[in-house]
Amino acid sequence: MHRSICLILIYFLFSQPLKADPDKRQDAHHYVQEGNNYLWRFLPLDAWEMYHRAMDIALEIHDEGLLADALFGIGQAVWYNGKFYDAVDTVKLSLKHFRHVGDKGGQGIALRILANIYDDMGDYDNAFKIITEALDYFEGGKNNQNYILSLVQMGNLYKNMGDYETAMAYYRKAEASWPYQDGGYPYRELYHRMGELYAVQGQIREARECYRKSLSGNIKGKIVRLKMGHTYLMEKKYDIAFKYYDSLYKEAKMLTDINIIIGSMLGLGKINLIRNNLPEALSMVEGSLALSSVRGARQNKRDAYELLSAIYEASGDSRKALEYHKQYLLVKDSVISEAFKRKLFSSKQEAEANKLKSQRNILIACVGAIMVLGLITLLATILRHRNEKLRLKQRAAELEMKALRAQMNPHFIFNCLSSINHFILNEEGDRASEYLTRFSKLIRTVLVNAGKTTITLEEELSMLRLYLNMEQLRFREVFEYSIEFEPGLHPSMIFVPSFILQPFCENAIWHGLLHKEGKGELRISFSMKKDVLICVIRDNGIGREKAAAFRSGAVEKGASFGNRLSAERLALFNGENGDASFVTEDIVNEKGEIAGTKVILKIHNKLVHD
Repeated sequence: MHRSICLILIYFLFSQPLKADPDKRQDAHHYVQEGNNYLWRFLPLDAWEMYHRAMDIALEIHDEGLLADALFGIGQAVWYNGKFYDAVDTVKLSLKHFRHVGDKGGQGIALRILANIYDDMGDYDNAFKIITEALDYFEGGKNNQNYILSLVQMGNLYKNMGDYETAMAYYRKAEASWPYQDGGYPYRELYHRMGELYAVQGQIREARECYRKSLSGNIKGKIVRLKMGHTYLMEKKYDIAFKYYDSLYKEAKMLTDINIIIGSMLGLGKINLIRNNLPEALSMVEGSLALSSVRGARQNKRDAYELLSAIYEASGDSRKALEYHKQYLLVKDSVISEAFKRKLFSSKQEAEANKLKSQRNILIACVGAIMVLGLITLLATILRHRNEKLRLKQRAAELEMKALRAQMNPHFIFNCLSSINHFILNEEGDRASEYLTRFSKLIRTVLVNAGKTTITLEEELSMLRLYLNMEQLRFREVFEYSIEFEPGLHPSMIFVPSFILQPFCENAIWHGLLHKEGKGELRISFSMKKDVLICVIRDNGIGREKAAAFRSGAVEKGASFGNRLSAERLALFNGENGDASFVTEDIVNEKGEIAGTKVILKIHNKLVHD
């Protein structure tokens, strides 16, 4: 409503042109320049005042070009003050007036700044569309700083989408187009963004070197110092990171630099959480969330929700931890959705650009295809029978594996739900809530991996730990467990059938450890012999013979079914190697007494991830 009134007022004033006063026009230009100076010194409130004075004069003398400059300045000042929605509206209004007076340079700069604001908001779809339009204005403009900055902004968007190779290509193009090592703003922004790209890939040394280049032209640059703090946090150098965040937080509060306040508060919240100073962590993150929410900064909201979930989980408040985790997922999904749409838009643009090229090449491709068609047909005939037999055999194995997983997953989830139901009926509500929180994490992991034939051993053990922690919580720590590896074995480089270990551990707990007097122990160890992973699952339970006496018919049937599924899955995974997939043995102590059960699994290592 407010903006509509302004537009009507502006239209009315400009529809009745008056003779401009040169002195007033000069005053307006002076105020715009003063606003720019304040903005460069990061004094957005003073800049806002100067730009408003310029806008008042522009309206009075009916100078639309001056009005566009003033509105553009106001939009930037509002953006610097962290008010993203207002900034978008104001810069869009300035863009309209730049276009009306035919100011191409003003249009391009306004588009670039608008893309920056959308990027800060996490609105990647709009950011991508706007910066693409800006590049059209500046394309081919060597040494043009707006062209350079537009390339950098496009690279940053690809970085946010996770396409690091394309992001670096844009940064290198910008670097080649701006050869001056003068520490000017394009130079500083380029190396700031390049440092971010290195940091997100874990290349801390390269990131820090880029940040140092960026700081060379502005040693007090707060945003780069904030990113330097992030690198020390990644290296777990918490004292150094704290100094960066704390000094920035104090500086930003004095200048009302909202964006830096939000970032430094998140950093301080992380460090206080790591140090187990939960009240201070909560205060910082809640403050950051409040500032992010009113300004539409979705990325910062996402990070704040994730931290709040971790803080409440650390404090034992599972209900709030789950609540904030749900909020985190909602915001995260919205950001990812926008990034995905932007990716589709990018693909469409590339397809349009390549369309004419494809049409030119299609005739040559057809001629070539005709020439090789005879040879391909001949080779296909020779190989058809051999490949068809192999393909059908492989497809049958895949379908059988999927069918087995389809039977196993409901069985696995049913057991988890039964555990939750038992816990809720027999324990207090807060512990039930904690159990439910852990189950939700487990079930999300199960759903992520459900469509995979194989997963890494690291991923498999992550799910297994979640399950074992749930059972420990339910049965009040009646057993403890450990997972051990022989030296040189790397779980992230070994692939196993998904959900293969949990049924064996479940059998050990339910049929061995729960009937034992005293503390139960579950030991899981891994070793590698040639290309075969050996997993040994040991328990100090009552043994197979006594366990059989406790089982009811239904339970025994379910356990047998689970073992048969596991055996078939391992056999399919291992292929025709001749070795038994797993064996079960009793553990006998020095006195010849049964002291537990041992299951030995043999899993042939496969380097190809499904």
